[in-house]
Amino acid sequence: MPKFLKITVSSFFIILFTTFLNAEENFCLDNDGLILPLFDETECLNSNDLKITKNEFINIINFDEEDRKVKLKDFRNNKNTENLKSEDDIKVVDAKKIKDEAINKIKSNKIKQERLAKENKKKKIQELKKQERLAKENKRKKIQKLKKQERLAKQNERKKIQKLKKQERLAKQNERKKIQELKKQEKLKAKIAKKEEKELQDELIKEQKLAKQKENKLLDTSVAKKIRSKEKEDEKLIINEELKIVLLNNKIVNYNLLPNIDGKVEIIDNLLKNEFKDLIKKNSNLALIIPNDFESFSNNVSQNQMTSRVVTGIRQIPNPAYKRLEMEIRDTEQKAYMAKREAEYHEASLYNQQSSGVGWLDVLSAVATTGASIAHQNKYYDLQNKLTNLVNQYSTTPMFLDKEVFSPYNYDVVNIKSEKKAHYDLIRFKDETFSKGKLSIDNQKLFQVAYNINPQDKRYEELSKKYHTMDNVTNWEKKKFENVKVDTVLFKFNNSSKNQLEGLKDVYAFLNYEPDKKKSFWSKLFSFDSKKDTKKNKNTASLSNTSTYEIKDKRFESVVVVKTNSGLGTGFFISEDEILTNYHVIEGAMTISVVNKNNKRSSAVVLKSDMKRDLALLKTNMRGTPVKFYTDQLKQGEMVEALGHPKGRKFSLTKGWISAIRKWDSVYSATGTKDVLFIQTDAAINSGNSGGPLFYKDKVVGVNTQKMVDTDIEGMNFAVHFSEVNQFLSR
Repeated sequence: MPKFLKITVSSFFIILFTTFLNAEENFCLDNDGLILPLFDETECLNSNDLKITKNEFINIINFDEEDRKVKLKDFRNNKNTENLKSEDDIKVVDAKKIKDEAINKIKSNKIKQERLAKENKKKKIQELKKQERLAKENKRKKIQKLKKQERLAKQNERKKIQKLKKQERLAKQNERKKIQELKKQEKLKAKIAKKEEKELQDELIKEQKLAKQKENKLLDTSVAKKIRSKEKEDEKLIINEELKIVLLNNKIVNYNLLPNIDGKVEIIDNLLKNEFKDLIKKNSNLALIIPNDFESFSNNVSQNQMTSRVVTGIRQIPNPAYKRLEMEIRDTEQKAYMAKREAEYHEASLYNQQSSGVGWLDVLSAVATTGASIAHQNKYYDLQNKLTNLVNQYSTTPMFLDKEVFSPYNYDVVNIKSEKKAHYDLIRFKDETFSKGKLSIDNQKLFQVAYNINPQDKRYEELSKKYHTMDNVTNWEKKKFENVKVDTVLFKFNNSSKNQLEGLKDVYAFLNYEPDKKKSFWSKLFSFDSKKDTKKNKNTASLSNTSTYEIKDKRFESVVVVKTNSGLGTGFFISEDEILTNYHVIEGAMTISVVNKNNKRSSAVVLKSDMKRDLALLKTNMRGTPVKFYTDQLKQGEMVEALGHPKGRKFSLTKGWISAIRKWDSVYSATGTKDVLFIQTDAAINSGNSGGPLFYKDKVVGVNTQKMVDTDIEGMNFAVHFSEVNQFLSR
């Protein structure tokens, strides 16, 4: 060996030996019997390896690899220290043996790592195939889900259509029921009227008989005695002095929405005149509650404009994960390359290792080089596995990401104050006097209704749940009142303004009873009434009359404002409690109310409608003066007058001429067939006039319904001819 090489090898071993002296001189014995040194570590990396000392290493190094674990156990159990070996007992031959073992171990570790690498690669391929299969399955499931959603959407659409049809069918049924109920009420009223008429006739006949008897026995003093005895019998009649409350359950419009009155209340469906007389005869303290009307309405209190965001586009931005993977792959490649170089360097060092002539140093050198080579080999394969995973991630990671572009938009939130009221009249009989008052039971609720929320808004569902809909408002308005206690009703009456009635005459007039027949001469002669009405009606001049500057057209007594949740139109009385208007005025309305020229308000319901003629008949709790229809032929050029509320200007009158009478197609005509008879006039008709009467002198000739609007059209307005109205009403 050259002298220079000997010096180099010797220096290497001296440095290596010094390193081992500075360490704790511990080693690791693996399952295969290979012994590797511990440098900076305090424990073996593999939990199955055994940590051994330098002394144990020297005493088992000469045994075969497969026997070293057993020999280590024997050595540890043997307390005899006579046969212990030292560093000097390690020969060069032993070092050569250890070197050969190390070379074989490095080769077997390479084979093992390559096999593991192949298995990992195979697993990765299987995993990729599995992922592809799952991706295809997920895609198929997604397609199936989309198809299912489309199918469900179609089903929901069908259900919605069926529901609408069902609602229409139920609405028609309800309308029929209402008509039947009204007919039933009319029959009942006619029956009651007939009964009362018969009672009046019987009473008249009876009075005539009594008068005749009294006339025949005028000089007989026994007649006076009989009358006095009858009065004494009346005095013996037991009179209830406690408060008796009677609820007259008359079937007004929307009576089913009125609250139930809880408490000691007697409910009477029909209170006849004789029954009323009997009530005041037997009760000195009486309260008669009479339902008058139910109304519901909503007002827009305020409107706010809210801002949200909607996706209006997609833009691509660099994917930070893609760049990170690129850098991590380059770093891992570099580290793997360095680990491989280190492993190859230590392996080459082991092959080229020259003997120093000292067995113990040769062994330590072989063990250290082997450990370093295997450690770098393992590190290389670990980095290769990591690199494979990174490359797989890199191949499936997009270079750019889609970022949604949001744009602001506005939607409106309307604050709606909804109110419903139950109106009652109340007659109080106490201390031999009658008083009349009105009371109302009301309920209010605030709603927030949102309009124009964009369905593409990311928060669409959240916003939809946050706000109300007009259906919520309508459902609340049509919901029955909660029960109210009778004490509440009486409290409201006691705290409201009341009018004292002059006597039974005023009460009968209010209850629509026929007045009592005037007493005959003989009845007056033998009457013992001690009380006489001394009050007389007095006319008082009013300084608060705001209409002194205008004489109102009396025809407006027949005209009303027809209000719905979507707007207003005009209507007019054709009977005491029935109003005619246009169908398009009340189309789709859930609640309808009417207001007369005295600002009295009442609810209304639809009795029947005709889309072809654009007519609708309403029933209301209000009483009005019915119009008279014209029955003769109209002449072109005659002056006519339109009454109504154009653009909300209530109770307005416009004049014009009959331009023509012609067949024309109506607002709802789907075919454009000109089969409805109209009066064409140049009397101004605007929105708000719809449903109002067109008068010729003091009789109605048509129902104002539409106008032709265009830049070059003026004064072409139309009213449904009275003959069409008669056909509609006669159905």
